[in-house]
Amino acid sequence: MSFFSWVANGIGTLIGVVKGVVTEVVEKVRTAYKAYVDKGGSVKDQAEQEAHKQKDRLREVNDEIMFLRNRSMSRGGLTEQERRHWNALREERDELMGKRQQAKEVKAAEKIIESEAVLEKVEVDEETAHVMQYNAFADSLGKTCLCGRPMKLQWKRDLHVAGPKDFFWGCTGYYLPEGQGKCNRQAPLQQSDYRLVTDRSTPELKMTKAEFGVILEDPVQREILKMRMDDLRTDLAHRKQSIELVTCPIHGEHLVLKKKADAKDLLDMFFLACPHWKQDKTGCSYVEKLKSTPQVSALLKSETGTGVVL
Repeated sequence: MSFFSWVANGIGTLIGVVKGVVTEVVEKVRTAYKAYVDKGGSVKDQAEQEAHKQKDRLREVNDEIMFLRNRSMSRGGLTEQERRHWNALREERDELMGKRQQAKEVKAAEKIIESEAVLEKVEVDEETAHVMQYNAFADSLGKTCLCGRPMKLQWKRDLHVAGPKDFFWGCTGYYLPEGQGKCNRQAPLQQSDYRLVTDRSTPELKMTKAEFGVILEDPVQREILKMRMDDLRTDLAHRKQSIELVTCPIHGEHLVLKKKADAKDLLDMFFLACPHWKQDKTGCSYVEKLKSTPQVSALLKSETGTGVVL
């Protein structure tokens, strides 16, 4: 079941909320969540345990699929038994991804209910466009392309701080190679998409877009953020953990924080990649660039508890 009549994300934001005050919106989520619990749906610790099991099995299934794919490419095909096994694995992966999608909705609903006291309605305009960019970091729940893949908020690549009219919905299949399901579909935002219910208690989201846009003009601040991102990447790698708020639409696994060796500046330095991504392009090619200060802030906030403003 879905808890939302709107687009949502794991940060605790609802997109497209047209009517009702915050308490009414949260009450609708709470009612749907209670109905799910009353029917025996997994929540809290139980849901976490189930998600962990699904995560491990999904990784095993993806490894087997990638092994068979590489074998097919090297040998020019698979045996009939191998093809049947490949198809069975793909079906199991679809089922596991469906369960993980439900788990993401549960966590998003719990986040919204728990955050009710700090949620605000925001009308995205020239002063608050960075709030939309901040929320573009996490997976979108409830926005699907015609090809079946999730869509995410996007904007022109060369804009570090976007304006309201710069956003559009882009299919996550955009990053795939030709012949491997690449999808270039885009959709404009509707007027309702500019109405959010979100947590603006973090210092960055109390700023205006202009104030937020000058953060990286300070060279000392840039160096501090580089060090924090490097520390986070090292810590995640040491703990063998990925970024839970962002998922590969092909393999269903959470993305991993990576660093470019030849980067020119902070917003060219770090990116998120599928765990099956390989630099020689023999693995999954899905990546997401961290191309704005609001995205970097959302990542740091979700993983360390503090964004770009200390």
